[in-house]
Amino acid sequence: MKFTEHKDPSINVVRRIEDNTIWVNDQPLTGSFYMTQRHLQPQWDIRHFDQLTEAHLEALLALDPELILLGTGARQHFLPPALQALVLGRGVGIETMRNDAACRTWNVLTTEDRPVVLAVIMDGKTA
Repeated sequence: MKFTEHKDPSINVVRRIEDNTIWVNDQPLTGSFYMTQRHLQPQWDIRHFDQLTEAHLEALLALDPELILLGTGARQHFLPPALQALVLGRGVGIETMRNDAACRTWNVLTTEDRPVVLAVIMDGKTA
């Protein structure tokens, strides 16, 4: 799967997805992670969408995004109302989608230089 090409080498880009691995820049990631354009947290302590808590979302909100793209695994899951209210109550948008869709959307939005967080829950499958 080919993704959008970025000219600025300091910006985190999803280069490819294969099997149970997502490549951010030249780094293969097999566990859950989150990132901004210039920061990568390669280890995020969540293995399945059902484990998502307020604390997980607070870590993302601390990065001061205007939008959170949440890859929920191989299937799209929707946030429980209380977790959605937490994020929206801070004036931050959140979109949940499959991991592959979240990564593609991330690459597009970073070309617009928007303050976005990509958070990906690796549940053993990427798409």
